[in-house]
Amino acid sequence: MTETPQHAFHGGASFDAIGSDFGDLARRSTIVDADVLDAWYEPAPAVLATLREHLPWLVKTSPPTHGDGLRAAIAARHGLSPGHVILGGGTSALMYLAFPRLVRRDDTVAVLDPMYSEYRHLFEHVLGARVVGCELEEARGFRPDPAAIAAKVAASGASLLVLVNPNSPTGSCLDGAGLRALLAAVPAGVRVWIDETYVDFVPEVPTAEALVAGDRRVIVAKSMSKFFALSGLRIGYLCADPALVAALEPWNPPWSAGLLAQCAAMRALQNYAWYRERAAETRVLRAELAAAIGAVPGLVPFPGVANFVLFATERLPAGELVARCRAHGVYLRDCGSLSPRFGARYVRTAVKDRAGNARIAAALAAASA
Repeated sequence: MTETPQHAFHGGASFDAIGSDFGDLARRSTIVDADVLDAWYEPAPAVLATLREHLPWLVKTSPPTHGDGLRAAIAARHGLSPGHVILGGGTSALMYLAFPRLVRRDDTVAVLDPMYSEYRHLFEHVLGARVVGCELEEARGFRPDPAAIAAKVAASGASLLVLVNPNSPTGSCLDGAGLRALLAAVPAGVRVWIDETYVDFVPEVPTAEALVAGDRRVIVAKSMSKFFALSGLRIGYLCADPALVAALEPWNPPWSAGLLAQCAAMRALQNYAWYRERAAETRVLRAELAAAIGAVPGLVPFPGVANFVLFATERLPAGELVARCRAHGVYLRDCGSLSPRFGARYVRTAVKDRAGNARIAAALAAASA
């Protein structure tokens, strides 16, 4: 009998080289940690300046209990009330807060396939729900098809649809019109959870946060880890109908977001224009990295819009390719754990700065030789 996994598999294997005891953090400069999707840039200068100036106080002081100031700032950006917003220690913490109160054992939940694997793990192995995959077709570049997704949801009897937009690990995206078409086609009683961890990298795609005010089914999960370069601080939020937020409030522990995280997130929002410039740079770097990967025989990159590149490996199994790259200090993600449909054919890499991308390309070329 197959043992139920306690946790979903994630990236972060680079800590095998750095050391999870943090004894010698200088080791981080010797590797390229592209198996996780952390930002290649530092947080905005104003964020770092505030943290540096007040660091001893920020470290030793208890934060606002429920982050009311940050919640108000988040709500104001898209015409919501603070009652539409709840904070947590990143989207994973918010998933584990919300889904046990939305999904019962044996309920049916629809997810995109492939997609960020924490969702399937939580539904299947923690909550005991039935998971139905809305398969994204490789021939379409894994682009979501609103009509096909809605039809699968309706046929399955799912009470909840979960999508990551832009999707990870594929990098494909529904634009505003596509998302509205999906919401119009999904049965009226189905909640729709939209994980927008990467949407800010795509300025032409509007966030779904504003839709929450007019559609009680919509729940938007936002991580501030990737785009805002705050992964180490663990900060995220949900935008949802105030009745749902009120139902979640008693289960969200006090101080669920630390003071460093709340302060950094506030400064990051105030410096959004600076981050938009980094998004434009990321788009250029991504195109350069995808071209370099495509120049390696046997590697086929897929189109995408976020801070990572998915590519097929046609000569070596993904696991072997990833292992060979680690010998060069480059850590990439074997995507086999993200969907059984991937098998041993797909690898994902984060976009890094030009020096990091050059090391990724060189490692792939050497590993494929």
